[in-house]
Amino acid sequence: MNDFSQGPRVLLHGLLGRALERSAACRLKTVDYHQLTEIFRLRNEDDNAWRCEFWGKVVRSAILTNYYLQDPVLAEMIETTVREILATQTPDGCISSYPEEKQLGGWDVWGRKYVLLGLLRFYDLVRPDEAVKSCCMRLLDNLMAQVGPDKKSILDCGQHEGLASASILGAVVGVYRITGEKRYLDFAKYIVGTGCSKRHNIFEEARAGTIPCELGNGKAYEMTSCFQGLAELYPFDPREEYRTACETYFKAVRKHEIFVTGAGGAKDRVGEFWDNGALRQTEPGYPGGLGETCVSATWLHYCERISELVHLPEAGDETERTLYNAVLGAMAPDGTRWVHLNPTPLIGGGCKLPAPDQLQKCFNKPFGGHDCCRAQGPEALALAPRLALMRDGQSVTLNLFEPMSADVPGLAKIKVTGNYPLEAESVIRITSDAAFEFNLRIPACIRRVTLNGETLSAEPGRYLTINRAWRAEDILKMEFDLSVREVGSPDGKYRAFLRGPLVLSEDSRGDVPHALCHENCAGRSLVDYITAGDLMDEANTIQVWFPK
Repeated sequence: MNDFSQGPRVLLHGLLGRALERSAACRLKTVDYHQLTEIFRLRNEDDNAWRCEFWGKVVRSAILTNYYLQDPVLAEMIETTVREILATQTPDGCISSYPEEKQLGGWDVWGRKYVLLGLLRFYDLVRPDEAVKSCCMRLLDNLMAQVGPDKKSILDCGQHEGLASASILGAVVGVYRITGEKRYLDFAKYIVGTGCSKRHNIFEEARAGTIPCELGNGKAYEMTSCFQGLAELYPFDPREEYRTACETYFKAVRKHEIFVTGAGGAKDRVGEFWDNGALRQTEPGYPGGLGETCVSATWLHYCERISELVHLPEAGDETERTLYNAVLGAMAPDGTRWVHLNPTPLIGGGCKLPAPDQLQKCFNKPFGGHDCCRAQGPEALALAPRLALMRDGQSVTLNLFEPMSADVPGLAKIKVTGNYPLEAESVIRITSDAAFEFNLRIPACIRRVTLNGETLSAEPGRYLTINRAWRAEDILKMEFDLSVREVGSPDGKYRAFLRGPLVLSEDSRGDVPHALCHENCAGRSLVDYITAGDLMDEANTIQVWFPK
């Protein structure tokens, strides 16, 4: 979304909305933000670690969360930490947690990216503060004095054969968007021209049909961030090869890498790579982990970009699947903790475990209990309102159907009632003084769509487009089939069960009284994936796929 001032204000009142409130109260308002800025003042991150990412990750999720919740305490915490990060900028424009002799190595550029993303979100969603804009420009100018054509290559500035450092692309486009300064657009084009990987040009390879696990070194999160940046560049440099690369990559990831739960990532022990994961999610004895929460968050970001770029209903389908399973299923019931790795294996014996202090685990140096996925989980959840209802000029698209109230500035007020996905009906009422285009995503579980009692033609997997002048008394109703349906695994050996968008799971506790739903399937007692394993203990195992 480039015109944030015209973006819908959405309040979700169902499963996602209540989870967002818990995330704000029990996680985002409990963070020691001063600890996150202090490392930039001291510049003492001399072990090539990634403490530098946490300020931007946590703060951007806090800002987006509070854009919808409007909590004054969280708002003041955001204001304070932004003032603190601005104060760490040195006269040369640099904001880095790394000592001078180690800058541009390790995760330094990655950390600078996240500082930019946090500041850009403040500028977009809190207020267009000139000091923030100036800070972003000076930070990027400092980097551009060190990196670029005839200087050090961006691909030599970080991890994963350049994917991590090149993923600053989207932040560079963001600085161009708020400033209009051509040098930033030129720098973005330079990054794209590098192909974002030392191995090959990932954008050209994607267009040519190379599957995701064979792009670059296969690192899912960083790679998808690079494609996200390309999609964000497209409105300012609308080359057909950019659009084609982004769309082709989305379809390939959806086909080859996303699990039945909407999570993705495999191969290593914490599930961070593309590895033909859709096929291998049921592989007995698979040596890697499945489903990093950072990948889920980045996949949702990418679904948003694809929705804006090519308006694919499949992006809305993936949004729903990931939010209601991978995201809600990764959060502790009270919102305090998140899993890093989703239950592995999905064919039985896997469990949900809260992410540990990542720096303690990897470097024996504790850092406030932070983990990349504990930082990214709240961001994924905070994306739900903006993914639920999207605006493009005079066109509005509804992707999610849980209870919500929305204000689309200058166009309409929209209210959705019901209790989807737990109950089988959603009613949509639209108040507007103007005629406009309303796009309704039609999910696989649709039974019927009616407008004022008249049945409309609604095909699953497509958008239903209605152009009309809306009246206050209009009733647009969606009726869903929430009976259990069976889906087969890609290898044909297993089956899973879904109730609407909710994946069902067997929990080692047997009966789980607080589960959102209970179903008996093929002689098994199953509950929703959100509740399954929510003790977050090794003894509380779950199973999603069952042998045929």
